[in-house]
Amino acid sequence: MSDLDPLSDTDAVEAVLADEPSATRDGLLVALASHRGRSTAEIAALTGLSTDAVERWVESLDVDDPPTGTDDVDDSGDDGTDQSRSEVIDAAVRSFVKSETIEGITESVTDIADEFFDTTTVAVYRYDGLRSELVPEVVTPEAEARFEIEPITDGVDPWWSSFRSDEPTTVASTELVIPSETLGIVRLGDVDADAVSEIDVRTFRPIATAAVGAIERRRRIRSLEDDRAELKGKNKDLQDFANIVSHDLRNPLSVAEGYLEMAVETGDEEYVQEVKDAHERIDRIIEHTLTLARQGQGIDDAEPVNLDSAARRAWGTVETPDATLRVTDSMTFDADPDRLRQLLENLFRNAVEHGSPSSQSAADDSVEPGSPSSRPEAGDDSDGSGADDGVVVTVGTIGDGDGFFVADDGPGIPAPERSRIFERGYTDSDDGTGFGLHIVREIVDAHRWNLSVTDGDHGGARFEIDGV
Repeated sequence: MSDLDPLSDTDAVEAVLADEPSATRDGLLVALASHRGRSTAEIAALTGLSTDAVERWVESLDVDDPPTGTDDVDDSGDDGTDQSRSEVIDAAVRSFVKSETIEGITESVTDIADEFFDTTTVAVYRYDGLRSELVPEVVTPEAEARFEIEPITDGVDPWWSSFRSDEPTTVASTELVIPSETLGIVRLGDVDADAVSEIDVRTFRPIATAAVGAIERRRRIRSLEDDRAELKGKNKDLQDFANIVSHDLRNPLSVAEGYLEMAVETGDEEYVQEVKDAHERIDRIIEHTLTLARQGQGIDDAEPVNLDSAARRAWGTVETPDATLRVTDSMTFDADPDRLRQLLENLFRNAVEHGSPSSQSAADDSVEPGSPSSRPEAGDDSDGSGADDGVVVTVGTIGDGDGFFVADDGPGIPAPERSRIFERGYTDSDDGTGFGLHIVREIVDAHRWNLSVTDGDHGGARFEIDGV
């Protein structure tokens, strides 16, 4: 039986006769609850079945008929009191079972308390066996103002006595405590206890039991849903970390391969040092990412960084054939240096890969793509011309030092796509991973900065990061 989709009346009986595991469990619950003397309404609340289905279970399992909850009601009246109250109980239980939130259960039980006892001062407590105390689960605003709301521990009278004795109790003639067997209690305040009739209390008791049972059931469902959501989030984080590693390792690996080829061809030890530096960069990425994966937290080791220096270091590790970097001005702000470098690398790579039609064939016949000599040095090209037919990437500050931008002079990003480019997995390239700009957003969020994209001054795309 699904928590949110109870079996129908007919299916309930047919399922148990077919010996289906979930149905067998429901049948055992009905049988056990029946033998313990629970009413039909209470069994319905515990199992999630309708009262009609419970009666069918009882008949098919050949167990003692449970009380209806109104056995002692005088049915001699001509106003149909016993029938109407039975209908009230059944309607209340059905509303509890159908409710998908504790708030919905609260609204129903408060309406019934108002109808029976003319009060909306309602507090529902659930018994926590592990801590041996009654824990408040539902408290209306009126109850919050009227009662001292806190867990009720073992031995605290009169509420605990009412719970353990399973007998309704009045407190100071203005509060009525109605126990719900082993499940908990319902406190009703601002009532005239002397004017409360026994039939009202007896009718409300199965409703109180059903309400506490439904709240417990909903609380468990919510706990399971939270656990599932947390697990799903952790799985997503692990997948993200895996993709971050594979994505961000591409740049230093390409650099290392290029310098390694040059070292083999020339025997120059300077190239070997470049390879070593690239490998150290790879090691930092792995270590940092694994640390985030283990700790599950954002940036906690920010330090002052210079925009100009950070941009040039990031530019040196990105394949930028026929591209030029311009740094118009600089600023110093607090950031995680490694993560900021990842952010800039990803923005630079995005600009180079999408900013110029010639970027896919950047190397000449004598130089392999990705080799060190195919990447021009970062410089301040004041006229913005850069290399022939190459994209110009510009870095500078925005506002009064509130943030910085990275812009290019390529074709830009169409306005309808700007809301999607940061989504995980979104790409317009056949060989793209769709994680570059998503990683940028994750790094911005981890720093608690703001990220936006607009048109650049010379066309192209302009990414702005403010709030730094």
